[in-house]
Amino acid sequence: MCIRNDVPLESHGMTHVYKRTALAAVWVAMVFAHTASGSEPTYVAYSGTATALRSGKFLYNERHVLQYRDGKIAARAVLYTCRDGSAFARKTVSYVDALSPDFLLEDASNGMREGIRSVGNVRQVFFRGDGAASEKSGALPDVPGLVADAGFDAFVRLHWDALVDGNTLSMNFVVPSRLNDIGFKVQHVHSTVMDGVPVEEFRLKLSGILGWFVSSIDVYYGASDHTLIRYVGLSDLRDAGNDNFQAQIDFPPGDRAPSDARAMADARQAHLAPCH
Repeated sequence: MCIRNDVPLESHGMTHVYKRTALAAVWVAMVFAHTASGSEPTYVAYSGTATALRSGKFLYNERHVLQYRDGKIAARAVLYTCRDGSAFARKTVSYVDALSPDFLLEDASNGMREGIRSVGNVRQVFFRGDGAASEKSGALPDVPGLVADAGFDAFVRLHWDALVDGNTLSMNFVVPSRLNDIGFKVQHVHSTVMDGVPVEEFRLKLSGILGWFVSSIDVYYGASDHTLIRYVGLSDLRDAGNDNFQAQIDFPPGDRAPSDARAMADARQAHLAPCH
């Protein structure tokens, strides 16, 4: 999540800041494809399109490549691309922990960098708001069941039955810009059908009184394969005014396809430059 470090939580502008930033980093590539087994790594790729929530204007595309080992996700690389297909931002994820993986998100549009890294036996959360700012870092919060970035997908899968049965669950989510975590409530909204596919909708809201004022995030998962089909809410990425995009991101059902190590390496090494 991207809560700005220069605005105290107790300030007069708290509600405005949360509306634009508090939920943003939940988006973090919350899509797991079918797992595969075997000692050799296997790869899956898929794409999504982000549009502005109010106008429907094109914002960016996402290209995901996932690596699995022995049936478990091990790594992820995401390229965020302009309309012409060139990459302007990238996220790399290493699943040292299923719920709170190491990750790095970097955006060439503004120089923003954030994530979690392991340094020996110590894990750190870090954030840099733009290319002119200095990086800030701190120890990753020691909270049982802590969730970060793409680990939200594992949280949904782990608690799928409880959520669909109507239970509201608490979740502590890492906010790199605050070097801390924030409490959320996660609940099932309803079952529906999208493009002929049965879907379960889940909602994330900030815990406590802040949840009364801040827009929620809605995520739609396929009922049978538990893969993300749609995300509606604040994106991690920011516009020219340094405000987080309010986006709808769609992942067409059935779009996932086998990939390979070359695609993963290409995503990790791709040159990043601002969109023209």
